[in-house]
Amino acid sequence: MSEQANPGGNGNNTKIAAIAGGVVAVGAGLFLVLGPKGPAATDPSTPAAVETGAAPEDATVQTAQFGQSDPNAPTPPVPPSPDGASVVSPDGASVSFADESIAYSAVLPSGPADDANLAYLRKDALSYLAAKKADARATYDEFKKAGDVPASYPWEVMITWDYTAKAGDIVSLFGSAYEYTGGAHGMAYFDTHVARTNGQQLKVTDMLQGGVTPALVIAICEALKVAKKARIDSETIYDEPIVCAGPNGNVKVEKAKLALAPSNQPDRFGGIQVYYEAYEVGSYAEGSYEFVVQQEVFAADLTPEFKPLFGGTAPQLPSTP
Repeated sequence: MSEQANPGGNGNNTKIAAIAGGVVAVGAGLFLVLGPKGPAATDPSTPAAVETGAAPEDATVQTAQFGQSDPNAPTPPVPPSPDGASVVSPDGASVSFADESIAYSAVLPSGPADDANLAYLRKDALSYLAAKKADARATYDEFKKAGDVPASYPWEVMITWDYTAKAGDIVSLFGSAYEYTGGAHGMAYFDTHVARTNGQQLKVTDMLQGGVTPALVIAICEALKVAKKARIDSETIYDEPIVCAGPNGNVKVEKAKLALAPSNQPDRFGGIQVYYEAYEVGSYAEGSYEFVVQQEVFAADLTPEFKPLFGGTAPQLPSTP
């Protein structure tokens, strides 16, 4: 669920000024993808411009689709595995499939079979499997017909979902996917799922008056600067200085995946977890960026309905050396 930027929110100058004073807790976690299976191959969908750090607008970059199913669509049929067994585990917490063209797995948190949000993610995992399975098979058959199946087969797709926080009747989950479908390297993709316990989906920005407020934009931008400085010793995006606001703003808040963060207070959200995939704000070599914006930054912008659910301090996200 991509959060849409709306810089016309109702932040205030005092709050924005306070951000630079340290109200943003940063955990610059790096999600390093695994190496490719088999010898590296040239990936026509990943031009050299991307590998050398050129802006992604100059190249075609794959976009993740997991977590994007229509919640009202019927559950897709379960694809059979080669031996005819179901790909869904008995407890419903995993979906898996493997043949000569693809090895697929999706792992969900454990929970009741009738949990509306886990049921949605399970359905989404099956939908994504059906799409990737068809693509993998079609491509594999083309290679096989030509008598030249590359060592990169089978393709690999591994998805994991975990809860980030729960408060009131709201749950927040973060999903990560590693995919290798040929080419020079695999890719890591992120997604988030925020919803009521009855399955009604929300966006984090639905909780704010004005959507993505100026205070939140500046907070995300300043946190990204800190993460960039720690990672590459430079507050830049593709060699351009980071600009937080105005017509030249380049932090791409609309490209970030947002989840709710836990709190040191019970039954509260302590802030917002922000996830940027590789390529969104830097080269593949930099990896992804993950950090936390504390709730005090945007507390004044929360709608009356959601304001009681926020309080305390959120822990930083684990950093990867």
